[in-house]
Amino acid sequence: MPDVTQAEIGRRMYHVHREKLVEEAIKQIQQGLGAEWKSFSEDEILLLGHLLQCTWNTIDQKIWNKITFASVRKNDVQKILSYGKGVGPGKNPDPAAVVEIKKILLAVK
Repeated sequence: MPDVTQAEIGRRMYHVHREKLVEEAIKQIQQGLGAEWKSFSEDEILLLGHLLQCTWNTIDQKIWNKITFASVRKNDVQKILSYGKGVGPGKNPDPAAVVEIKKILLAVK
Protein backbone atom coordinates (compact mmCIF):
# COMPACT_ATOMS: atom_id res chain seq x y z
CA MET A 1 0.00 0.00 0.00
CA PRO A 2 1.47 3.37 -0.96
CA ASP A 3 2.25 5.94 1.67
CA VAL A 4 -0.61 8.34 2.24
CA THR A 5 0.10 11.72 3.75
CA GLN A 6 -1.87 13.14 6.64
CA ALA A 7 -2.98 15.96 4.34
CA GLU A 8 -4.43 13.45 1.87
CA ILE A 9 -6.25 11.63 4.66
CA GLY A 10 -7.60 14.94 5.95
CA ARG A 11 -8.79 15.96 2.48
CA ARG A 12 -10.56 12.64 1.98
CA MET A 13 -12.20 12.83 5.42
CA TYR A 14 -13.42 16.34 4.56
CA HIS A 15 -14.95 15.10 1.29
CA VAL A 16 -16.61 12.10 2.95
CA HIS A 17 -18.06 14.32 5.69
CA ARG A 18 -19.38 16.80 3.11
CA GLU A 19 -20.90 14.03 0.99
CA LYS A 20 -22.67 12.50 3.99
CA LEU A 21 -24.17 15.82 5.08
CA VAL A 22 -25.33 16.68 1.56
CA GLU A 23 -26.79 13.18 1.15
CA GLU A 24 -28.75 13.71 4.37
CA ALA A 25 -29.92 17.14 3.17
CA ILE A 26 -31.17 15.60 -0.09
CA LYS A 27 -33.05 12.90 1.83
CA GLN A 28 -34.74 15.61 3.90
CA ILE A 29 -35.63 17.58 0.77
CA GLN A 30 -37.06 14.42 -0.79
CA GLN A 31 -39.16 13.70 2.29
CA GLY A 32 -40.37 17.30 2.46
CA LEU A 33 -41.40 17.35 -1.19
CA GLY A 34 -43.14 13.98 -1.12
CA ALA A 35 -44.64 13.09 -4.51
CA GLU A 36 -43.26 16.31 -6.08
CA TRP A 37 -39.76 14.82 -5.76
CA LYS A 38 -40.59 12.43 -8.62
CA SER A 39 -40.71 15.38 -11.03
CA PHE A 40 -36.90 15.62 -10.84
CA SER A 41 -34.77 13.39 -13.05
CA GLU A 42 -31.84 11.37 -11.78
CA ASP A 43 -29.48 13.80 -13.54
CA GLU A 44 -31.15 16.75 -11.81
CA ILE A 45 -30.80 15.03 -8.44
CA LEU A 46 -27.10 14.37 -9.08
CA LEU A 47 -26.67 18.00 -10.12
CA LEU A 48 -28.49 19.14 -6.98
CA GLY A 49 -26.05 17.10 -4.88
CA HIS A 50 -23.07 18.63 -6.67
CA LEU A 51 -24.42 22.15 -6.25
CA LEU A 52 -25.15 21.56 -2.57
CA GLN A 53 -21.65 20.20 -2.00
CA CYS A 54 -20.13 23.29 -3.58
CA THR A 55 -22.37 25.49 -1.45
CA TRP A 56 -21.65 23.48 1.72
CA ASN A 57 -18.03 24.60 1.37
CA THR A 58 -19.15 28.20 1.94
CA ILE A 59 -21.57 27.77 4.86
CA ASP A 60 -20.46 27.51 8.47
CA GLN A 61 -21.19 24.02 9.84
CA LYS A 62 -23.39 25.34 12.65
CA ILE A 63 -25.49 27.30 10.17
CA TRP A 64 -25.72 24.33 7.74
CA ASN A 65 -27.03 22.16 10.59
CA LYS A 66 -29.82 24.68 11.26
CA ILE A 67 -31.14 24.72 7.69
CA THR A 68 -34.51 22.96 7.59
CA PHE A 69 -34.01 21.07 4.35
CA ALA A 70 -37.39 19.36 4.77
CA SER A 71 -38.93 22.81 4.24
CA VAL A 72 -37.26 23.32 0.86
CA ARG A 73 -40.00 23.71 -1.76
CA LYS A 74 -40.03 22.50 -5.34
CA ASN A 75 -39.49 26.02 -6.68
CA ASP A 76 -36.42 26.35 -4.40
CA VAL A 77 -34.95 23.19 -5.94
CA GLN A 78 -35.74 24.49 -9.42
CA LYS A 79 -34.00 27.79 -8.62
CA ILE A 80 -30.96 25.95 -7.29
CA LEU A 81 -30.84 23.76 -10.39
CA SER A 82 -31.04 26.84 -12.59
CA TYR A 83 -27.53 27.74 -11.39
CA GLY A 84 -26.18 24.41 -12.60
CA LYS A 85 -25.85 25.16 -16.30
CA GLY A 86 -22.56 23.70 -17.51
CA VAL A 87 -21.80 22.19 -14.09
CA GLY A 88 -20.72 18.59 -13.77
CA PRO A 89 -17.84 16.36 -12.73
CA GLY A 90 -14.73 18.51 -12.69
CA LYS A 91 -16.72 21.70 -13.44
CA ASN A 92 -17.98 23.59 -10.41
CA PRO A 93 -20.52 26.40 -10.48
CA ASP A 94 -19.46 30.00 -10.77
CA PRO A 95 -18.78 31.55 -7.32
CA ALA A 96 -21.66 34.01 -7.91
CA ALA A 97 -24.00 31.06 -8.45
CA VAL A 98 -22.87 29.52 -5.16
CA VAL A 99 -23.66 32.82 -3.42
CA GLU A 100 -27.19 32.73 -4.87
CA ILE A 101 -27.72 29.09 -3.87
CA LYS A 102 -26.51 29.96 -0.37
CA LYS A 103 -29.10 32.78 -0.22
CA ILE A 104 -31.86 30.32 -1.20
CA LEU A 105 -30.83 27.84 1.49
CA LEU A 106 -30.45 30.46 4.20
CA ALA A 107 -33.92 31.83 3.41
CA VAL A 108 -35.61 28.45 3.98
CA LYS A 109 -37.95 28.57 6.97
